[in-house]
Amino acid sequence: MQLLTVIATVAAVASALRVNKPINQALRAPVTGASAPPSPITLPTAVAFQSVVNPLLTKVDNIQITNWMTTLTQFPERYYTSQNGVKAASWIQSTVQALTVPSGAKLTVNLFKHAKFAQPSVIARYEAATPTTLQGIVITGSHFDTAANGSPQGVGGPNPAADDCASGSVAVFETLRVLTSNGFIPGRPIEFHWYAAEEEGLYGSHEIANAYAAKGEQVVSYLNLDQSGYVKPGTTPQIGIFTDYCTSAATSFVTATAKAYSGLPVIGGQKCGYECTDNAAWYDAGYNSALAFESSNANAFPYNDQVNSDGSPLDTLDQVNVDHVAAFAKNTIGFVVELSLAGSGTQPSGTVKTTASSVVKTSAQTSSSVRPSTTVAPKCNHSECTAGPLLNKGCSACAAAVCQQDSYCCTNQWDSQCVSEVNQYCTTVTC
Repeated sequence: MQLLTVIATVAAVASALRVNKPINQALRAPVTGASAPPSPITLPTAVAFQSVVNPLLTKVDNIQITNWMTTLTQFPERYYTSQNGVKAASWIQSTVQALTVPSGAKLTVNLFKHAKFAQPSVIARYEAATPTTLQGIVITGSHFDTAANGSPQGVGGPNPAADDCASGSVAVFETLRVLTSNGFIPGRPIEFHWYAAEEEGLYGSHEIANAYAAKGEQVVSYLNLDQSGYVKPGTTPQIGIFTDYCTSAATSFVTATAKAYSGLPVIGGQKCGYECTDNAAWYDAGYNSALAFESSNANAFPYNDQVNSDGSPLDTLDQVNVDHVAAFAKNTIGFVVELSLAGSGTQPSGTVKTTASSVVKTSAQTSSSVRPSTTVAPKCNHSECTAGPLLNKGCSACAAAVCQQDSYCCTNQWDSQCVSEVNQYCTTVTC
């Protein structure tokens, strides 16, 4: 017991997400040098298709989430060089193939085989049966491989890796399941990726992102999920939005969808300081990229990629809050549906509906590809410490600092969360 406590304490100081260790460049696919084409649309700064998204949110199913995640964690490990890692990929492929697809849509799923290691990645594409005129695709993804640092069997030893990252993988799958089973027909295609070999160096996602850039694939944006299930005891559940190895446009938009659709408060401005997960691969390739995470860095699951010295697991199913995973699925549904329809001419809803499953904010909306026509409030017509109309980010250094991290405060409303962010981001004002 004492020894395990010591080891658990050492593990707790490990960085969240992928451990920052040297990259084996021999395992990374050669960079083609191709420059990714720009997004075919300007990413919106606010949500616009609430009438489409909100009914889908009610279909997120905790039982479905639990069942899928339980089966994935029953593989002894999902290491990128192991046969269990290969079998896990095939199982994900089969679960996608088993989904019911509505008339008017088509779903394809393939294994992306990597040249330098055994485990394949999985790529599902959901699109209208008759192609639309909308250019580009929307992608969301997570990794499903595992690592077991500290194991007597080595880094490829057993690890259920429930939070890192069965939780993100199931949120991606649940997003796809909800769309297909409830008749949603995409405007532009949506892809769902499950990556191999993230833990060892983002090898799977780097090869795929570089391949897309090399063939000139237009990607509106990529959204990454990594660790989506842990809520630190004694803390309020929240969604952490990371800013490094992410583009500002994608970060701004995922902040908007998280506020509108997840039902959770958002904490922005989080950083890894290195290429900690797969959003970095898409960022490096030149695409819009965003990362939604289970919490602030400080409150993340402390034992990711870790096992005890006797090989017993730390990252187990009992560490995962299924309601929290469901919130990430809801945010991901909002993100991919909004961007799939952006510019489609579909009439967006005028207000946000508040339901039991989503705590949202109301604002007039016009098109998801155009900033809402919100009247800009006079410069600093109220204190940064008071909730009220939006503040112009040019009215003070504090307003600029908050809005750099949370654009909602300067495009929609300076609400109570914006006020709470003053103490976090401002150096000249304290509320």
